[in-house]
Amino acid sequence: MPARRIPYLQPALAAGCLVLAACGSAPSSVSPAPAGRIEKVADPVFTDGGITAGGTGREIGFGRAEPGAVVAMSKLMGTGPAAVAPACTGLRAARWADGTTLYFAERPYDPAAFVGWRTATGQAGRTCAL
Repeated sequence: MPARRIPYLQPALAAGCLVLAACGSAPSSVSPAPAGRIEKVADPVFTDGGITAGGTGREIGFGRAEPGAVVAMSKLMGTGPAAVAPACTGLRAARWADGTTLYFAERPYDPAAFVGWRTATGQAGRTCAL
């Protein structure tokens, strides 16, 4: 017995497959801030709870998602990070040319979280040994 085809459903099935394929997301990866100079909005002030943006009242607090923290810090530094890569076990690092480094811990189902910072003069939160 020949297979019965239901021609009026085939376009709907094909469209449904395309919609489902478009819903899939690529693996999460953080793109560093755009290369080159970025308009600097304030000087970073490093604190025990994260980083504040000079006298603006804005902060990059511990727990902030990696993409937003990297973009915000790039605006404070006036340039994007020189490198964003794995650091020590369980942490990723975004490092600027002057050595300023932000550390991020992976979280299930969410972007990595900002958990620490290190500069030439200090550090706070979770960081990697030098």
